[in-house]
Amino acid sequence: MKKILFFIRDVIEKYVPVFSFALMFMTFIIQVFFRYVIRHPLTWSMEIIVIGFVWTVVFGACYTMRRRSHVKFTMIYDRLPPVPAAVIRMLGNLIIAITFTSLVSAAYKYSFFVGFQKTSFFRISYTFIFMPFVYFLCSIIGYTLSEIFEDIKVITGKIHDSAEHKTAEAAQ
Repeated sequence: MKKILFFIRDVIEKYVPVFSFALMFMTFIIQVFFRYVIRHPLTWSMEIIVIGFVWTVVFGACYTMRRRSHVKFTMIYDRLPPVPAAVIRMLGNLIIAITFTSLVSAAYKYSFFVGFQKTSFFRISYTFIFMPFVYFLCSIIGYTLSEIFEDIKVITGKIHDSAEHKTAEAAQ
């Protein structure tokens, strides 16, 4: 069961963004060709480009969070010893986790609220377009909680330092 869930997570966070970016990029090239070479702009291309962009950004952000390669402002806690750094990082992650948790219900409800609306050309329900944001919120909450648990282990002395702080410390 765990393997299946990890496979689904990989599909959502790795392969969907790659596919949506490729589709978006090819559609963009086709759109430019039709608009400027053939001089007959396409009406459907903008929908694919916008949906592809949203899906690429949202699911790609989940993957970068999973790999811990997203942008963080760590100037303060990089210079601190492991325990104070873990406390500061944990407080920041708690703010993120609480904020995103408070958004899940509203985002879920909104995704279904706009379901009666459809895109103009392909008639795709807006629920299909907005639901990835709910996955994004849940994913970020999960990855943030794992960092919080790691910080708790540092604070309680079960591990000496977090993997992220060690990396920053070694780079100095």
